[in-house]
Amino acid sequence: MLPRNLFVGVTGSVGKTLTTLACQLVLSEAMPTLATTSTMPGMINLDPIFNLPATILKIKPNIKKVIMEFGLEYPGEMDLYLDLVKPATAIITKLDYAHSQFLGDLPKIIEEKGRLIEQLPDNGVAILNWDDLNSRKLAEKTQAEVVYYGTDQKNCHVWAGNMRVENFHNVFELNYGVERVSIESETLGFHQIYPLLAAASLGVHEGLSLTTIKKGLEKVPSVEHRMQVFQGYNGSVVLDDTYNSSPAALEEALETLNHVPARRRIVVLGEMRELGEFSEKLHRDIARKIYTDKIDLVLTGGGDAKYIADELLKLGFIPERLHSDLQNPQIVSILLKAVAKGDVVLVKASKDVKFNEVVQRIIKPKNR
Repeated sequence: MLPRNLFVGVTGSVGKTLTTLACQLVLSEAMPTLATTSTMPGMINLDPIFNLPATILKIKPNIKKVIMEFGLEYPGEMDLYLDLVKPATAIITKLDYAHSQFLGDLPKIIEEKGRLIEQLPDNGVAILNWDDLNSRKLAEKTQAEVVYYGTDQKNCHVWAGNMRVENFHNVFELNYGVERVSIESETLGFHQIYPLLAAASLGVHEGLSLTTIKKGLEKVPSVEHRMQVFQGYNGSVVLDDTYNSSPAALEEALETLNHVPARRRIVVLGEMRELGEFSEKLHRDIARKIYTDKIDLVLTGGGDAKYIADELLKLGFIPERLHSDLQNPQIVSILLKAVAKGDVVLVKASKDVKFNEVVQRIIKPKNR
C-alpha cells in the first residue's frame, strides 16, 4: 500500500490541468515528481477515468510526490477515484458551473468535489482558493491544516500582488510572509495566476524556498488552447481559448481581453454545452458582460449561443457589430475580411464546437 502523503489531489471547475502541471514543475525543482496529466509536447492525455490507474502503474521507488488531477464528469465519480487513492494533500481551484453531466447544478458540483477535502487525514493539508467563496467554505469540511492562496494579503498564506499583463504575458509578485519574488509567466490572464499560486502554496508547504518556486513557475508553459497567443492576419492578435467553455471560464477570458492593449476587441463565441436548464440564463448573463465591456465586434456560432446574440440585441448592441448563428467557415470568412492591425480576437467555445479549426484558419502559417 502506497503512503497517502505521496499523493496530491487537484480538483475544481476550472484550472485543474494547469494547476497539476504547475505543481509538477515546482516540486520537480526539489524532488522527483510524477503527475497524471501533462500538456507538454509529446505527452498523451488519457481519459480521466484511466488517468489515475495509469499513473499509479508508473510510480517508481524514487518518486517523492504524485500530483493527481481529479477531473469529474459524472456524480459518484469522485468515490471511484478515492477507492484507488486517498491523497493526504488536496488542492481546490475554483468551484462554479462545470461543463459536465452535473448539468449546471452548482450545489452538486461543490458536494462532489468537496469529497476530496472530507477524506483528508487530520495531519493532511487542504490548499484552497480564498478568492473563490465556494472553495473557501470547504475548510469547514476538514480537520486538516488549511492553506489559503489568492490576492487577499490579510487572509492568504500565499498571495499575488501587483498583477499586470506585459507583452501578452502575466507578471506578478509572489508573496509569502515577508518574502517576495517577481514572477514573469508565459501564461495570459489573471485567472491563470491562481493555478500558479496553488502550486506555490504546495511548494511552500513542502519546504521549498520562494527562489526555487520561482524557477518552477517560470517554466510553466502556455498551455495549448488555453489563452494561447498567436499572430493573426493583417497585424491582428488571436487569443486561442478553445479547449472548453463554461460560464466562469468565459467570464475570465473576457476579463483578460479587457486587460490587453487593442485597437478593437473582437469575440468569437460558441455555445457552452451541458448546462441543462440553466443554459439559456447563463448564456444571457454572458451577453450582459459583453455589453458592459463594450466589445467592438461579436461573432457567435449556433446552438445555445443564439441566446448571447438575442440578449445583446435586447440590450441595444449595434446590430452591424453582431454576426450570429454562423458556421465555422462563415466565421473565418468574416474575420479575414474584418481584422486589422492592433485588433485582438478572442476565440472561445466548448471543445465539441471545434473552434480550434477557426483559430488555425485565422493565424499566420508559421504559428500553426
